[in-house]
Amino acid sequence: MFGTVIIDAYRREDILEMANAIDDLCSPKDNYGWASAGIYCFWDYYAEAILYIGLAGDLAERFKQHNGILPIKEGSKQKQIEDYFSKNERLGYTIFVQSPLSQPLVHRNKDMYEKFAKQLNSPIEDMLNQQGKQDIKRVEGILIEAFRRKYGHFPPWNSIGGSTVGQSKVMKNNINSVNSFCQPDNYAINPIVSRSTIRELSGNPEWEWYENYLHAARMNLLILGMEYNKALEYVNKNDKLGTYERMKESGYLTKRLVV
Repeated sequence: MFGTVIIDAYRREDILEMANAIDDLCSPKDNYGWASAGIYCFWDYYAEAILYIGLAGDLAERFKQHNGILPIKEGSKQKQIEDYFSKNERLGYTIFVQSPLSQPLVHRNKDMYEKFAKQLNSPIEDMLNQQGKQDIKRVEGILIEAFRRKYGHFPPWNSIGGSTVGQSKVMKNNINSVNSFCQPDNYAINPIVSRSTIRELSGNPEWEWYENYLHAARMNLLILGMEYNKALEYVNKNDKLGTYERMKESGYLTKRLVV
């Protein structure tokens, strides 16, 4: 259940800080924040141009592989990233995240859920929603194909397209989601974009709470095709904690995204 685009940009010396922040927001070991399975994008910070769109069952772990913290696996973009940093100071990085209800089974949470499965005498596969993994494949296919149709080629670091099922479901406005990954200055007119960066949300639990709240409205926008204001109105009807009013009072809804 996708909904929120969270944008950041990092320097070579920020790699570990970024990895920890991604893991904080998208840990496979908890049931708050967002699921570890999602879409990610590397983009040219200076040209505001997409370089690569990928998927991961564990966003933090995949970020570490791409940046040389964990051993390189097939598909790693470590060489391209190193080459980029040899010429540029900052690299854009964006995650397109899912609700924690879409958390799939991955190797970092397998031991924990195996214990629960034994206690309940239930197959471990029944403990988590495996639909989350299928959704990221479909969405990756949509986004890469939307880019190809608009610009006539894959993103520079992508060598192949994504899911054929996703490719078949591309709509004209999907390119707006793709462009939202690399155009932080347009955050104010794109309701699916977080008003805070990955590291800001990791460092501020209240802002993370606000973005989790807005994620529900974004899901209705993307999945059901509702207008954003209508989707937000629908979510606000069930706001028992006064979250939206608190957001307004704190000034978060007018916060400027600075990447």
